[in-house]
Amino acid sequence: MNVIPALRISYYYLPPAIKKCFIYCSLYPKDYEFDKDELVLLWMAENFLQPIGKKTLEEVGDEYFDELVTRSFFHARNTDEKIFVMHDLVHDMAMMFAGEFYFRAEELQNATEINIKTRHLSHNVKGNYPISKLSRECDRAEHARTFLEIKLVPWIPFDMENAPCILLSKLKFLRALSFKCFPLESLPDSIGELIHLRYLNLSQTYIVTLPESLSKLYNLQTLKLVRCANLKMLPVGMKDLVNLRHLDIRGTSLHEMPKGMSKLKNLQFLSDYVVGKHEENKIKELGALVYLHKSICIDKLENVVDSTEASEARMFDKDGIDSLSLSWSSDRNENIIDSEIERDILDKLRPHSNLKELEMWGYRGTTFPNWLGHSSYRNITKITLGNRSVGGFKNCRMLPSLGQLPSLKHLSISEFERLEIVGAEFYFCQKDTCCLEAPTPFPMLETLSFTSMRCWKEWRALEYNAFPRLRELTISECPMLRGDLPNHLPSLHSLTIKDCSNLSCCVPEAPAMTSLSIEGGNKVKIGELPPLLCHLSISGKHLADPVVEAITKTQLTCLTYLEISNCSSHIWFPVSDIPPSLQKLRIWGCRKLEFQVEGQHNSLQKLWIRNSCDSVTSFSLDAFPNVKEVYIRECEKMESIVVSRSLSCLRILTIESCRSMKSMSTLWMAAPQLEQLQILCCPEMDLSATGDPHRSSLRFLTISYSEKLVSSAAFMNSQFQGLTQLSIGRECENVKCLPKEGWLPASLESLFLMGIVSVETLECKGLAHLTSLQELCIYHCPKLENIEGEKLPASLIRLYITATPLLGKRCEIKDPQLIHGPNKISSAAMVLLLMINNVLDKIQGESETFFQKAIQQQGRAAIMDTMQEIQERHDNLKLSNDFTLTKNK
Repeated sequence: MNVIPALRISYYYLPPAIKKCFIYCSLYPKDYEFDKDELVLLWMAENFLQPIGKKTLEEVGDEYFDELVTRSFFHARNTDEKIFVMHDLVHDMAMMFAGEFYFRAEELQNATEINIKTRHLSHNVKGNYPISKLSRECDRAEHARTFLEIKLVPWIPFDMENAPCILLSKLKFLRALSFKCFPLESLPDSIGELIHLRYLNLSQTYIVTLPESLSKLYNLQTLKLVRCANLKMLPVGMKDLVNLRHLDIRGTSLHEMPKGMSKLKNLQFLSDYVVGKHEENKIKELGALVYLHKSICIDKLENVVDSTEASEARMFDKDGIDSLSLSWSSDRNENIIDSEIERDILDKLRPHSNLKELEMWGYRGTTFPNWLGHSSYRNITKITLGNRSVGGFKNCRMLPSLGQLPSLKHLSISEFERLEIVGAEFYFCQKDTCCLEAPTPFPMLETLSFTSMRCWKEWRALEYNAFPRLRELTISECPMLRGDLPNHLPSLHSLTIKDCSNLSCCVPEAPAMTSLSIEGGNKVKIGELPPLLCHLSISGKHLADPVVEAITKTQLTCLTYLEISNCSSHIWFPVSDIPPSLQKLRIWGCRKLEFQVEGQHNSLQKLWIRNSCDSVTSFSLDAFPNVKEVYIRECEKMESIVVSRSLSCLRILTIESCRSMKSMSTLWMAAPQLEQLQILCCPEMDLSATGDPHRSSLRFLTISYSEKLVSSAAFMNSQFQGLTQLSIGRECENVKCLPKEGWLPASLESLFLMGIVSVETLECKGLAHLTSLQELCIYHCPKLENIEGEKLPASLIRLYITATPLLGKRCEIKDPQLIHGPNKISSAAMVLLLMINNVLDKIQGESETFFQKAIQQQGRAAIMDTMQEIQERHDNLKLSNDFTLTKNK
């Protein structure tokens, strides 16, 4: 492997300890996105970090990493300060110096052999190296110190083949072990035999309980259990892990912490502390954890009895905590809560003044203690009060005084259920007797949002020159809010008002405003539109007319996006009055809107029309000669799309739920560069062309709910001869057999049959001429059972059969009819059978919704992403592991 001499010299001059850290990165594939904190923890587990003075090992690791960044071994991904990537040439150098000590199980054909020198192992599930092979051969590397699973994600079907038990039985000297995203429900008791283990990652597994033997891992420094949603308790003996430095339990379902957490005195990071009711797992256990830093979330604060208990947590002494979340869960006895005691408890939870971010939800008091908003918190930049998914503030009738926080940049307020008035107390501390002498309120605030404030009636926006730097203001779901908003906001760039039905004020004066969105039946008055406006979204019958009129009268030279929705009144919209700078136009729910097509608009690139233009039966695209994407949905009266001029830029066209739509025949000649076409729920559509169209650029076609097209030979027309991907979906009652012989274009590479509930037979004769077909996906075809014909195309690489139980059973690898019979799959094909036979019974309604979304998009990636979304919404739903990967060659 050749390495550029300059890179070799850079490596040569690295300190020895940092060289080890750099070589360790060879365990990861190229283009891997490294998390700085994660890598430092692994380096620490491998004993690569050499103590320097009074610095913690974590601080030393940060310095090592920064040194590698300075020398260009890493570079930051965009603006994310914690995520880094490594150039391919640098990665090659790491691989070269790693030698036989590092083994990455990724590509089977390029893999070297594991040998007795191997000390560090990783497995990349996105390669083709079987985990079973690695398990069999790892006894040659019995002295290995590392096993990491790389790039495994929950929605990838993965048969771990008892790998965890095998690895734990053979690799007794491990220091770092990651089973992240393994489909694990439990961990063997033998985990307790890995006495050298310092790093253990079980994040995003199905694990329900952890074995008590875990408490024997006295050298353990890092335990990661992120998003183990089924985990409800930690081992009783957790207190014995005296060397533990990092415990990350975000996204778990812990009921309470184990007893004796105060004995873990070396803890540097504790993501969450769930307050218990027993003497040894109350909040006072936090008091002894003096080295905590970064962030912590303290949950179930309703279990704190009084302020004495709260003070024993010694939060004010924890100067390393820069992000604090305080959470109270719902309590059946909330009606007998003493608000003074609640306030005193929160007062004693006062954090150190080094705090940068604060979150709070579920607080049960009526007022807030004075520390919240005190000007001594000079480092606070972000405060979030309330959370819709977790809870808000049921008893608070006034906001805390936050206006005097000198560095506050982002403030989010939601779910204050009894708050009626926002007044001077929001801007100034109550002890400030003379508001005029106090500093300018909210001097650095950039974003402010109020959400779901159901009783809020008035914002007393007193003239104190507040919010001099405010850039974004959002007010959402405040149905009782009336009166005025702050009138003078000199730096405001974005204003969003949504679902505030009684708000009838004027839009604030904001000459710098670039984005304005007013939605949901508001009565807000819009006078002259800001001249620098780039994004304008208006919803409601009271606003559409004056806005359209304002657009025609104002020179909006910067406007690039315009959305008008939910207007029941008649709107006459001349194309000539659309600002020439506009690039995206979205019309939604304006059934009486009419375009006056005169002249042309040359800048428009994207056009959306949905449930609008009832009086238009023939829609012309002539006015938009440079449009690239057109989406027309739910226009029930529209019958045709007419084009008489060239649309040489048009690339994407979607027509959905336009049940009267019959023709787009003139489009083929006018749009020779069209690449993606979707016809969804348009039963009367005819795809024949007018004249003799040139060979088109169409590559992706999706058809659903259109028996007329599926039953005909529409795809044999000349405009489809270059098609590479075809998706056919949804109900076609009379279609029993697909596809018919000669029916599909020979250029096809991917074919998706999605939710065709009537089809019973897959006809191989209709696929035989598809010499380029590589991918066939059959999803939710419950009656499909037969495969007729001699064989599938020899070019086929991937076959997906999902939620199609009858065919799935026949396609199991043990079925001789598939492999040895007349219907056998070609010997050159690699077949992946992913059978999920019971999924739809459990999530029928939701999967239908997600499927509809998938079929509106293009490509295998979109469909696979939708499957991912289904599973993410059902963490307890386990996809079948009964899949087989084989290559018959």
